[in-house]
Amino acid sequence: MFAGGLVLFLVFAGLVQWMRGASDRAAFDEEAIRAKQRYEILAKVKDDNAKLTAGYAWADQAKGLVRIPLDHAMELAVKKLSAQGDPRPAYPVDPALPLGSAVKPGGLAVPAPTPPPFETPAAPSAQPVPQPAEKPAAATEEVAP
Repeated sequence: MFAGGLVLFLVFAGLVQWMRGASDRAAFDEEAIRAKQRYEILAKVKDDNAKLTAGYAWADQAKGLVRIPLDHAMELAVKKLSAQGDPRPAYPVDPALPLGSAVKPGGLAVPAPTPPPFETPAAPSAQPVPQPAEKPAAATEEVAP
């Protein structure tokens, strides 16, 4: 009986090994399938982005908007910004205050520079707004059948 059980166990183990070797694991591996799909999506997105950033095309022909290569757009932006001159601070900067950390080496906080006060815009002038002329009431006519 022991020998018969051992033979059945060995036959069963042999069948399992044969089935594992005969099947394609990649066909049933969910992670491999999902990884392949992710790589395909990534390749498509990269291709689409390359088309959008590398060539000339109409973005909106009705409005006259064109798409230009990204490198050329960066060159145009640099030319425009360099024509404006040196950058200017938003408010006066006190050169006596140290740059960088807001805490002095001794441990005391440096007062932050205060921006200039907000100036309210001037009120609009009270000029009368021209009113459209009133149209005479339209006469209604009865149409005889």
